[in-house]
Amino acid sequence: MPTLEDIFSLSAQQQAEFLAYFHAPEQQHIEAHRRVYNFLERHLSGFDYQGNNYTASEAYALKSGNCISLAVLTKALADLAGVEIEFQTIVSAPVYSIKDDFMLSSDHVRTFLYNPDFVAQKGEIYFSKPSIVVDYMPAAGDITGPRISQHTFIAMFYRNLAADALMAEQYQQALALLKVALEYAPSYGAIINLTALVHRHLDETVLAEQYYRYGLDISADKATLISNYALLKQSKGDAAAAQLLLQSLISLDEHDPYLWYLFGKTALQQQQYTDAITFLKKAAEQAPYLHQLQLELALAYYRNSQSELARQVLLKASELAPVNLRPRYYAKLEAIKLRRPAN
Repeated sequence: MPTLEDIFSLSAQQQAEFLAYFHAPEQQHIEAHRRVYNFLERHLSGFDYQGNNYTASEAYALKSGNCISLAVLTKALADLAGVEIEFQTIVSAPVYSIKDDFMLSSDHVRTFLYNPDFVAQKGEIYFSKPSIVVDYMPAAGDITGPRISQHTFIAMFYRNLAADALMAEQYQQALALLKVALEYAPSYGAIINLTALVHRHLDETVLAEQYYRYGLDISADKATLISNYALLKQSKGDAAAAQLLLQSLISLDEHDPYLWYLFGKTALQQQQYTDAITFLKKAAEQAPYLHQLQLELALAYYRNSQSELARQVLLKASELAPVNLRPRYYAKLEAIKLRRPAN
C-alpha cells in the first residue's frame, strides 16, 4: 500500500536536479511559480501521455503517465519550491476503453500554480490570484469543472490504483486501496461505485447493494451509481427495480454531457430509442456547440421514426461542424429527404 510519501516524494537525485535549477542565480528574476512551470516544460519535453498511474518519482524518471501522474509530479515539485497549488477537474471528451465486461473512462485534472510573492495592491480588486495552469492535453471541447481539495485528489489517485488492481483481478488489493480512498473522500461517487463493483466480482452482492445505496444517499454524482445498480438488479432477476432505477436517471441534472452521451449511445445500441433521445438531449443541451452530440441526437430521432426532428437537429449539427465535415452532413440531410419513415 503506497503511502503519501511514496506517491509525492522524489528521489534525492531528482530533488537535487530540480532545486539546482530552481535556486540557480540566473533564474532568480523569474517568479517562483513560473520557475516550477518552466522546469516542467523543459524536463518533460516529449512527455509520453499514456494511461499509466505513476508516482511523482516514476513520472519524473519515465517522462510518462496520465494526467493524474502529471498533477502528482507538479505537486511534488511545487511542495519543494514552496509554491501553492490547486486542482481542478475538467469535463472533456473521455477516453473509453473496454476490457472484459468493464468500460473504463479517463478523468481529466489540471493544476494551478500560484505566485507565492503576490500581494494585492490596496484599492485594487482581484477575482483570482495570479496563476499558471499545468494541463495534460487541453482541448477545445473541455468544460471546466469544480476545484477539488487535495484530499479528493489523493483519493482519485488511490482509486486509479484500485481500478488497476481490479483489472488484474487482485480484488483484495483493490478493496484495500479503495478503503484508503474513502477515508480521504467518503462521499466521492466514483470511489463508492468502484467499491460496489469489486464486491460484485467477489459475488458479495449484499455488500455491493449496500454500497450503491450508500452512494445514492451521500454522493452528489449519482448517474453512474444508478446505472450500475440497475445492472446489479437485472443480474438478480429484479427487472422491475432495474427499470425504476433507469427511469430515475431522466430527472438527474448532472453536468457532464459525455456521461449522457454514453448513456444515449448505450440506449441506441439496445434499441431503446425514447431513452436514447432523452439522454442525448441532455448531452446536446449541456454542450450545444459540439456537433457530434447533435449528430447522435439526430440519429436517435431518425431511429425513432421522427424524421422531421432528425432533419432539424442534423441541420444544426451541420452548422456547428467544421467546414471540411459539412458535405457529410449535407449528404445525410439528403438521405433523410429520400428516406422518410412515417412519423
